[in-house]
Amino acid sequence: MPEEQDHNSSTVTAVVEALDQSDSFEAVSRILASGEPDQIMACFHDMVRELFSQRKLPQMIWIGRAGVEYALRESQADARKLSYNVSSNLWPGWGDDAVTPTASDLQAALDLARLHLRLVVEEKLDPESVGNARWLVGAQRLAVGQEQAAHHAFETAKAAYNEAGRPAHEWMAEGFLSLSLQLMGTMATEGQRRFENALGELKQLGDDGEFFADQLQTAKRVFLKRG
Repeated sequence: MPEEQDHNSSTVTAVVEALDQSDSFEAVSRILASGEPDQIMACFHDMVRELFSQRKLPQMIWIGRAGVEYALRESQADARKLSYNVSSNLWPGWGDDAVTPTASDLQAALDLARLHLRLVVEEKLDPESVGNARWLVGAQRLAVGQEQAAHHAFETAKAAYNEAGRPAHEWMAEGFLSLSLQLMGTMATEGQRRFENALGELKQLGDDGEFFADQLQTAKRVFLKRG
């Protein structure tokens, strides 16, 4: 295991160097030369984490998309996981002030979220996974100002969580659905009422509910401030 970690670390260093001193194509070529397919995918995941930790969002997208394209040829499951991670890293609703994606970054995030949903459906995964994928699409549509489409995505996420028997997730989706109503303007009062109701229900559902309630309140501050 230490040798593998050393190998991964040295590859990440070499790839970061290529991004800084050469170009993204050189960086990807170094990843593709790093070993067997499982080692290559591990390197793509490591690079996404490293570049996100450095808040190098455009470079993370370049490497992340190259990793997804590689994984689509090798392992659909890896493509699904990587597309989710890159997309969710770019979502402004987490309230991380150090993450400031551009309009182009957000479009890339939405595209990756849509890919993730397609792969989840094609793999016929469980209802909770479907709910998570639909939530991510809704979250990214909210980020690009598509409130009506976000509302629909959260509605379908809520239905999937209901099928999965996940009440905290279901109320979380209801909260985001309500937030999208508030951002539409014409439904702001109804959205606020439903949002507060969702928070109240979540706070009665233990740790998961409290976590989602905090997440909702953070997202509300982010998006209403932008509006």
